[in-house]
Amino acid sequence: MSLRIGRVVSTLLLCASATTVVTVSQAQVASAATFSVGVATGGSIGNMGVDAIYNGVKGGGGYYASYSRWDSNGQLTLLTIQNGYYQDAAGSPFSVAGSPTTLRVELYPKPTSNYNIPYDVWSGNVGGAAAQRDAARDGVNWKDFGTMPLPTLGVGDAFRIDGAIVSSTPVPDGRVEFDVFQIQCGYPETCIDTKFSSNGTPVGSFASGKSRNSRWSGSVGWPGFFIVFVRDTATGRNVHGFMDIANGQVPAIDLDATCFGMRTCAYDSGGAAVPSGGFHPLNPTRILDTRIGLGINSGAVRPGDGRLNDPNPVNRRLETRNHEFKVTGFAGVPESGVSAVLINLTAAGPPTAGHVSVSPRPSVVGDIFDDQGTYRELPATSNLNLVAGQTVPNLVLARVGAGGIIRLTYAGYAPMHMIADVAGWYDTSAPSVAQGGLGFTGLAAPVRLLDTRNAIGGIGGRFQVGDDRALKVTGLAGIPTDAQAVVVNITAAGPTQVGFITSYPNGQALPNASNLNVNPGQTRANLAVVKVGSDGKIRLAASETDTDIIVDVFGYYSAKGGRTTTINPARIVDSRSGLGTPRSPMGSQETRNVQVAGVGGVPSNATAVMLNVTAVDTDSWGWLTVWPTNQARPTSSNLNWDGGRVVPNMVMVAVGANGSISLYNDLGRANVLVDVFGYVV
Repeated sequence: MSLRIGRVVSTLLLCASATTVVTVSQAQVASAATFSVGVATGGSIGNMGVDAIYNGVKGGGGYYASYSRWDSNGQLTLLTIQNGYYQDAAGSPFSVAGSPTTLRVELYPKPTSNYNIPYDVWSGNVGGAAAQRDAARDGVNWKDFGTMPLPTLGVGDAFRIDGAIVSSTPVPDGRVEFDVFQIQCGYPETCIDTKFSSNGTPVGSFASGKSRNSRWSGSVGWPGFFIVFVRDTATGRNVHGFMDIANGQVPAIDLDATCFGMRTCAYDSGGAAVPSGGFHPLNPTRILDTRIGLGINSGAVRPGDGRLNDPNPVNRRLETRNHEFKVTGFAGVPESGVSAVLINLTAAGPPTAGHVSVSPRPSVVGDIFDDQGTYRELPATSNLNLVAGQTVPNLVLARVGAGGIIRLTYAGYAPMHMIADVAGWYDTSAPSVAQGGLGFTGLAAPVRLLDTRNAIGGIGGRFQVGDDRALKVTGLAGIPTDAQAVVVNITAAGPTQVGFITSYPNGQALPNASNLNVNPGQTRANLAVVKVGSDGKIRLAASETDTDIIVDVFGYYSAKGGRTTTINPARIVDSRSGLGTPRSPMGSQETRNVQVAGVGGVPSNATAVMLNVTAVDTDSWGWLTVWPTNQARPTSSNLNWDGGRVVPNMVMVAVGANGSISLYNDLGRANVLVDVFGYVV
């Protein structure tokens, strides 16, 4: 920083070995400055580093070779801080005008009596501590630090901070470097207080070190709120961000996750990884329901994406958290090693027309203390398109963002309740979580497995209210017997009441979840990824309405398929503007081929893509089919609509000849939008 440290020949022998009191003076400097600090050594030995800011001019690491030292007998070697000098990394001093306005003291305990052994976070039972005082904030006696405590194992709430490192690639010793500083959290956040010195100076535990055995450590420390600097020397990704750390609750550093798993971070170099991994199907579980405060506890989702131009930080925080919910660490989804989740997202009775976009919570641009620093341009894609008063679902492949959080952007005019059921998660290929991860195989020709209107599937006729039936899915239509999940499009035809359809594994209890919400007289479809249950079957249950049900299968997950990569959503086709297709609506019985490989972040060797396909400007009832180019057009459908409706649906489809897929519009005219969310290789 803004200083140069030199050795002083004199030493002091103090009366008490438990506390060393240091007075460092600048007697050689005309504008002399002194400060005092006590160290409650607890019988430890160690080094003390002193850093400074001169008139607000920050330096960086002014003590390279020399420190103050204390020993277990209370003996201290004093060092001189020369006013107006700074030593850079090359050891070259240069002048900085003025006297120090800020002083920082860092205490580094030593595990042995040999002072030359580097400070080691993995050794000893005493951790480091740090404090900082400012002339403007702390007044006349700002240079008096009081007697600073050291976190000591077994004393008070001090504990050994020891956390995992999760990565898809090997983590040899020393790959990850870290600096950990306990700080006071700012209003309106609440957290465990830092400790205080004898005169009330805030003191935080502190550590600097390198990884060992795929672990990271903050040495011995106190529970609280930390700013953490993490450097991945293998990839060059360096971040700093915030962590809450407590005994038994030390977060993992996930090298494949945005912000390395922290909720709030900024990248000092590099950017977030885009991992590929296997799929882990789950029994459907509800993870968001704003009606009861699940996932988001501040009521219905308000219009916007959570940004708020309001000077009150309480209001800003509440607005952000009204649009974000955590998806990792719940309902069978691990805390770390997760690249994406598959959720069925439902807008419950939207008050107005509009749309909803799902995106990962990003890192901060600029200052991580800026609570609006994660907000950038609004998403250019959508997942749900809303009609006033009509509950609408859609399956969403949601890339996990910082802190395991995804963000909802709602374009509407009044608050709206939202529901999400998780169907499974995708790993990052990290060995600690990747066991059992499945790959996707798209069918060359989607096949109809069930149609209760004409007895296809053989499980009975029209579903009545409360009907719950099993449907065989493996060993049929190209789905192997070892498939563990199937990708099916479920269509409700001619429902007479408002209701919903639930699909789930055979042999399991009916879950509190839904896949398809329907309105009277409307034929509607929704994609579902369903874990295969006993006897190679899934179940279908109709609630609150009778309806015919159609099931078309588009692919499956097994141990032999391709890994999935989830990307930031990108629009690759829009017939309104001519993006990726001619600039005109699709006509009746028209087929178009559109390129998907090599565009929108999808590589040229992709074997399948995960899309959201939306029909807009429809002028009659109709339906749309998606399939691999150069294959025969199937009898299945992906989207069904009434005239004048905007209807989206997720599509998982194999890539056909020349990296393209085919779209067929059966009746009327409709503009078509295609957003890509992921791919398979």
